[in-house]
Amino acid sequence: MLVCGTHRGLYRLDGPHDDPTRTAECGRVHEVAPSGDARLAATADGLFRSPDGENWRPLDGPDDPVSVLAGPETVLVGTGDADVLRARPATDGWRFDPVGDLGAHPHSDRWRDRAPSGAPSVRTLAVHPDDGVLAGLEPGGVYVFAGDFWRRYGEGVHDDVHDLRVLGDGSVVAATGNGLYRTDDGDRWYRLDTDFRDFWANYFRESVVHDGRLYASANRWGPEAPAGVTLSAAAGDPAFDAVADPLPAADPAFAISWAVVDGALVGGTMRVDEDGFAPEASAPLIRREGDEWILGAELPAGVTSLST
Repeated sequence: MLVCGTHRGLYRLDGPHDDPTRTAECGRVHEVAPSGDARLAATADGLFRSPDGENWRPLDGPDDPVSVLAGPETVLVGTGDADVLRARPATDGWRFDPVGDLGAHPHSDRWRDRAPSGAPSVRTLAVHPDDGVLAGLEPGGVYVFAGDFWRRYGEGVHDDVHDLRVLGDGSVVAATGNGLYRTDDGDRWYRLDTDFRDFWANYFRESVVHDGRLYASANRWGPEAPAGVTLSAAAGDPAFDAVADPLPAADPAFAISWAVVDGALVGGTMRVDEDGFAPEASAPLIRREGDEWILGAELPAGVTSLST
C-alpha cells in the first residue's frame, strides 16, 4: 500500500498504477512519515495518526505542523513558527515537549524579516548519527541540536531549505528553492547542481537514495520553462556527475516527493504552468523501470509526500 499526501488531503493506493482512494479530508498534507506500524501526517488541519494508512484521526498537538520524523523511540514535529517538538504517547493522549528553543537563536530576527508570513517554518527534520537533530528552515538555512542549544549547521546553503537527507557516510544533502547542496562535515556546504549546461533547473523539493544512487528532481526555468527534470548520480560521488532525464508527463510537472515501492522508485509530482506552480491540479506518479521513467496513477492534486 502507498499512502499519498497531496494538496487536497490523504489518499491510498494498493499499487502505483491503481486508482487512488481518499482517506482523509485535511487540506494540504505537508509530510507523511511511518511511525512503527502506524503513520503520522503533518497537515494544514493539524497532526493526524493512522494505524493502517486508511483510518486517520487527529491528534491534540500543534496547530501548524509542517514536518514530522518518526524514529524507534520518539517522534519529532517541526512547526510553522520555528519550533521543534518531541512527541510521546501519554496516558491522556500525546505529550509535546520543545527540543531546545530554536526560535531564540540570534538569527531568528533575520528569519522572520525574510519570511512572507513573518514566521519561518521548520520545513524538514533529520537525525544525524553523530551530530544530533537537524532542522531545515524556510527561510533560514540548516540548524542542529546536540542536547544543549541550537547552532547553525554549516555555511553556504541556500536559505530556502525544503528537504534534508542524511546519507550512509554521514554526509547530508539539502534540497532547496535554489539548488541541491551537500556537506560532508557540517561545516561547509557546496552546491551540486553547477554543471548542467543543457537546462536551467534549480528548484528542488526532495531527494532520495535508492540502490546506491541519489535521485532528485528540479523544476526548469528559463528558455525551456516550465518542465521537470529528474537527476541521479552515485550517492557517494562528490562531483555529482549526474544523469538527467525529462519527466514523462505530457503536461509540465516535476517530482516533489519520493518512495520505494516493492523495490522500485516512485515519485509524486506537481503540475507547473506558465503562471507558476499549480498545486491543486491533478498530477501523476512516476515510476522507475530499468533505465526509464513511466507514468503511474493520477492523483487529484500535487503529491507532497509518499509513504509505503
